[in-house]
Amino acid sequence: MDEVRFGPELLDRLLAHLVARLPGCDGAGVSTVSRSLRAVGTAVERDAEQWQRGEGPVVAAATGDETLVQTLPDGVTWVTAVPGSWTEDGPSVLSVYTDHEPKEDDLRLIDQTEPLLATATAVIEFCADEVLRADQMVEMVQNRRLIEQAKGLVMGATRCDAGAAFRTLVRSSQHFNVKLRDLSAALVEVVGGAPVADQEPGAGPPGAPPEPAARAARMTWQALR
Repeated sequence: MDEVRFGPELLDRLLAHLVARLPGCDGAGVSTVSRSLRAVGTAVERDAEQWQRGEGPVVAAATGDETLVQTLPDGVTWVTAVPGSWTEDGPSVLSVYTDHEPKEDDLRLIDQTEPLLATATAVIEFCADEVLRADQMVEMVQNRRLIEQAKGLVMGATRCDAGAAFRTLVRSSQHFNVKLRDLSAALVEVVGGAPVADQEPGAGPPGAPPEPAARAARMTWQALR
């Protein structure tokens, strides 16, 4: 079985690339759960300081709320905190520090970069410095596809944006105490009327979602319609 090694250097490169491309940006970082995972530039100190205090845009974004754009106490620096993919304990958070309020083009670049950073973060957290097998990587990509499909269903049912759809799924998974991946797979099956593997071969690992997730999906979909 082919194996791929991942490490923090991958996140460092992605973060540095974002900083270089974003005008007026002097730092960016990725956090998970309750700590700063990796950061470059001024984000090294700023992310760590917010987690130490237990408050700030980065900490607030980790609750699964929407993207936050705020000024720091210095009145000069702006921070954009974007909640990303949901892990077992909470979302990853991308923090970006700029010397101006982010413009539409800035936010578009951040939104384009966040999924790649979130996926890289999930991979690194998943393998925890071990070797990640190719089949494990495929499963992770499949899980993300299922979550994206479920988000699309929520968006279609409620006419909301992607961020609001993701928060709906997160709240439902927390309320019913089921994994986001299982809830997403079950929702796709409930709406599609067939197992995920039958709807789209290779879309997800074999096996039906656990019954608690299936029940949660049915109740969630009923509430959305």
